[in-house]
Amino acid sequence: MSTQQYSLIRKLYISQPREMLLDLSALQRIGISSQRAASYAKNGWLNRIAHGLYAFPETEPSLCAGFSYLTRQIPGLHIGGDSVLGTVCEDDVAPLVLWGDSRASLPRWFVERYPVRYVHARLFDWSGAPTLGTATLERQAGLLRSTRERALLEMLYEVSCSHDLLKARDRFCAVGDVCSLTSGRLLQHCTSVKAVRLFLRLARQAQSLDVDELLGRWRVHTGSERRWIARLKDGTTLCLGPRG
Repeated sequence: MSTQQYSLIRKLYISQPREMLLDLSALQRIGISSQRAASYAKNGWLNRIAHGLYAFPETEPSLCAGFSYLTRQIPGLHIGGDSVLGTVCEDDVAPLVLWGDSRASLPRWFVERYPVRYVHARLFDWSGAPTLGTATLERQAGLLRSTRERALLEMLYEVSCSHDLLKARDRFCAVGDVCSLTSGRLLQHCTSVKAVRLFLRLARQAQSLDVDELLGRWRVHTGSERRWIARLKDGTTLCLGPRG
């Protein structure tokens, strides 16, 4: 190895955390070209994860490292829905539910290592309140995730059968009290009538907040005054009133 090559690889090892995933832009900032990175991988100085993506030798990307890398590629990426309301860990059998702000495909190297699925939906309209969306996210163990109030709405958006309804009711009861302020802000910006009305109904059933007080305080978009009726995938008829 030439002096220049050694100097570059030494700079890389000193300046970057061992758990970090290194793409070509990160390597090029240090002065390592794509050709040199490929040479380092061939000689064992780097571990090639995918095309143009590397890790340090004998290092497999952790869930946290992979997630952190993907948040720079997919706007608004966070853990949401069921994955927040249940237990989130790398050994979970149930797929980790990831939400984002744009259509995207999770890279093969990530989905092969972790059971995950990606959901994209314009569930909230943050027009006029662009910073509110980030206020309904929190960071835990290095992972960005929805607050439980936002996660409940994300879960309800995905309800598609009677089993989902039963699970949603159980989740609501298990969560306990929810924050009226956070719930009001989210419901005011939620674009899904189904999710809003289900949230109000289940909140009443679980007695997790004062729904009437919330509706009197916030301009919640519940659609028309007529009942909202839809047939779910298993043939179940879902009928929801405007006030839950």
